[in-house]
Amino acid sequence: MRVRLIYSRRDGACFVPHTALPQVFSRSAARAGLRLMMTQGFSPRPKFSFGPELPAGVVALNEPADIFLQDTTPDNLPERLNSSLPEGFRVSGATFPPEDAPSLGKSCIAAEYLIRHTQSLSLTDYITSFYGASLLEMGDVDGWLRVVTSEPSKNPIGAFVRNLREKSIITGWHQLNIVRLRVILS
Repeated sequence: MRVRLIYSRRDGACFVPHTALPQVFSRSAARAGLRLMMTQGFSPRPKFSFGPELPAGVVALNEPADIFLQDTTPDNLPERLNSSLPEGFRVSGATFPPEDAPSLGKSCIAAEYLIRHTQSLSLTDYITSFYGASLLEMGDVDGWLRVVTSEPSKNPIGAFVRNLREKSIITGWHQLNIVRLRVILS
């Protein structure tokens, strides 16, 4: 049974790399008494699907993940997982996509970010130039720049930051604050 979770990564959890998320969630699921489906093949692993990659250090407030359970899903799945997840991770919801629903990767159509430069440099022109037609919305929100881009796996925020570094606009990640508010699903 596929279950779509919405989770957040805050505080120190934002530094956990994307590649470590399956291990974090599989260990937490085991501690919560959940039986995960395993992949097929020579080296079976718990079956997961996570939303678009996010660089370490970026806070994420509403991230999607699909987990595949062997058993019927308990009513209190978010609470069970939250009691066993490391500090900084929190599951806020669980839904059950229909059997014929597209994969999580195909469902992620956009991402919404809050971005600001630590020295108040305006990033509007750089964002418009970098994302082009992939930029869906942009506006100010309490000193932050709210940015919505299409296809987050093809238009990652990390590529934008690398572009700023290559142009010597910033010297590194420490000059930016970035929060991914949500991944928008179809």
